[in-house]
Amino acid sequence: MFKIKKIILTLIDFSKKSLFLLNLNENELKGFISKSSKLRFFPHTKIQVPFNLGRSIRGVSFKDNIMLDPNGKLCKNISNDVAENILFDDISTILEKEKKHSAADIVGLKNNINLKNYPAWAIVMPWEKLSIEDKFEKYPETFYKNRLTRGLVFENQKRASIIKMMYTSKFAENRVNQMRELYKRIKRNGYAEKDSNLPKINILIKDHEWRWFMGDGGNHRSYILSCINHDYFTARINSIIDKSQVNDWHNVRNGTYSKSDAEDIFDSYFDGKNVLRGMV
Repeated sequence: MFKIKKIILTLIDFSKKSLFLLNLNENELKGFISKSSKLRFFPHTKIQVPFNLGRSIRGVSFKDNIMLDPNGKLCKNISNDVAENILFDDISTILEKEKKHSAADIVGLKNNINLKNYPAWAIVMPWEKLSIEDKFEKYPETFYKNRLTRGLVFENQKRASIIKMMYTSKFAENRVNQMRELYKRIKRNGYAEKDSNLPKINILIKDHEWRWFMGDGGNHRSYILSCINHDYFTARINSIIDKSQVNDWHNVRNGTYSKSDAEDIFDSYFDGKNVLRGMV
């Protein structure tokens, strides 16, 4: 299955290259988009995007507001040789605060009854295809598998134990170590990524402009490359999110978000000024 997927992606990338669609033109690099631009933003294809138009997975601009993002701040502090205890204390403080937050608190919609009965870690964005109910059920297992590969030692595999681990000092330490070790490796060896394992990004479209933000894969790499002043980021497009299609977004159709609240969250990501996800 993996080989078939790799072959398909190679063929898609070759087709895009043959049509001279790999590189953005001058207007696209400034954040503008035309009908023909959408060919460059075809889902699952490889693309090189500028960091000045990028947003972290938490919705903040890599260039202007990255210190608002806890992981962005962590990366910057590592690059500035900030003491280990300060790195740890910063993350621990944020986790302790978020531990008390609901999903509604995380996106600033405290009166949203569809969100306030779920923990912050269960948050879903309006355009995501996963419902908050599904996220609540599935995420602890995802967290367990992901952190296990990063060296976090769990007491057991029970759901309650995994959820408890999300806001512990052990997790804080694990996050700091992951970022620090990857930062050192990239600084020492440089960065080269296989086309079959590129990070995932999402494209935001608003009228005649576009931005991009990180998907679920490759987030630490994005923080580090931005932190060490790379101008561009090579990734694979996961999805296209067009504001004009807000009524069709999964978590608007199912009533989790109102249309106006969904548009406000989209605009926040587009502007890159607010953090709209937690650390977990």
